[in-house]
Amino acid sequence: MKKKLIGILAVASAAALLLGGAYLLTRDDIAQKNAEEELQPFMPSAEVQNALDYSEEDLNTEETTVTTTTTAGIEVGFAVETVNPETSVATQTTLPREVMEELMEQAQEMQETYPDAIGWIYVPDTNINYPIMQGEDNDFYLTHGTDGRSLKCGCIELDFRCENRFQNNFNILYGHNMKNGSMFANVCRFKEKSYYDSHPYGWVYTADSVYRLDFFSVAVTDWHDEIYNGYREVSEWIPRLKEISRIYENMELTEQDRLVLLSTCSYEFDNARTVLTGRLVEMEGDVNE
Repeated sequence: MKKKLIGILAVASAAALLLGGAYLLTRDDIAQKNAEEELQPFMPSAEVQNALDYSEEDLNTEETTVTTTTTAGIEVGFAVETVNPETSVATQTTLPREVMEELMEQAQEMQETYPDAIGWIYVPDTNINYPIMQGEDNDFYLTHGTDGRSLKCGCIELDFRCENRFQNNFNILYGHNMKNGSMFANVCRFKEKSYYDSHPYGWVYTADSVYRLDFFSVAVTDWHDEIYNGYREVSEWIPRLKEISRIYENMELTEQDRLVLLSTCSYEFDNARTVLTGRLVEMEGDVNE
């Protein structure tokens, strides 16, 4: 009888642990979903995303020139390869003015609601579409939402040592590699060459600027690598990035260029990090309206 009772208690305990774990997972997912819904007013609208997106089908053609039509009927061209110098992703520096204004206004309104919000990052055809926060350290927003409440997935955050308008040569963004594919989980997918090739750029915008982020490196390193030291000249910093890169595209860089590093946990070894790096290209409003 005693053994039977112990067995029943063991089964009950195991069930309780499973149910408790399921509850915690569900609670975290619900909390994350609620937090994302609260951010909907500040996300790029469907029309704006259409102006910023590229066509994956077009990117897979031999000579890739991607053209999107904005709500104003203006065509914006991008290219994976330098097919047409006027529309190449390496040279295109304009967006429709109304797109620029909407993005900056949304960033301003978000900052008024959440004072630590400094901008937004969006990478087409990925789950990366989040506000960028900056706290007094690099810990708080890894476990808290934009409203300061505890949140397991945290936020995308800019290193607290960086200037909050992306004026540094090196601007480091941290985000969790969540199992549900959210936050910076998609950064790890860039280690696949085909994925990298089909996702050549992203967007970063603040209350006063809109930038295209042209990716050129995917690296794997540990959490205390020297690439996290932003107090260096670009020419001194790049050789180390090349050394640890799984994918690296030669790009002419100057000491005036501003780079953004998307850093997240990965599992090649203890405390491994995958780092996706791109160069900021400041956009201007198209005058041909």
